Amino acid sequence: MSTKTIIGVFEDESILLKTLRTLKSNGVNIKDIYGPCADHDLLKEFTRESRLPYVSVLTGLFTILATFAFIYYVSVIDYPLQYGGKPVFSFPPMVVILFLVCILVTGGVSTFAFLGREQMYPGKNPELIDPRAADDRFFLVLDQNFNPEEIKGWLKESGANEIIEKDNDE
Repeated sequence: MSTKTIIGVFEDESILLKTLRTLKSNGVNIKDIYGPCADHDLLKEFTRESRLPYVSVLTGLFTILATFAFIYYVSVIDYPLQYGGKPVFSFPPMVVILFLVCILVTGGVSTFAFLGREQMYPGKNPELIDPRAADDRFFLVLDQNFNPEEIKGWLKESGANEIIEKDNDE
């Protein structure tokens, strides 16, 4: 099945942001935005809130609890050592271990969760809509869920430098 996409080429991200707001208010399906750099206003307007911070917090809490349980089990239940009149279980030295293990495990889980969600893996070919997207232009990729001439008109009047219509074979 062949579908068509309309691509608007912009040189300035502020014009792209204004266009993005206009198109979203008119109900146009926006597939993606390609550009040479990340713009926080564009990301906030285009994407939804990430669930990655929630994964990181839950992983950190679970890691702290699991590490505490393991250290407690080893030092008090399984192999208690009495030396120099010190208590078998002492919490202050554990704080450093809990902190470092929490950072290590949470960082690893967060990294792999992000890579899995974005489907990034070694050897994957980059998916650029146009080679200029990595240099100096911003590309706004749209679905044709409206009259294509109406979408092109909105892009032209909002300040797109170039409008490209592309066939995608799925």
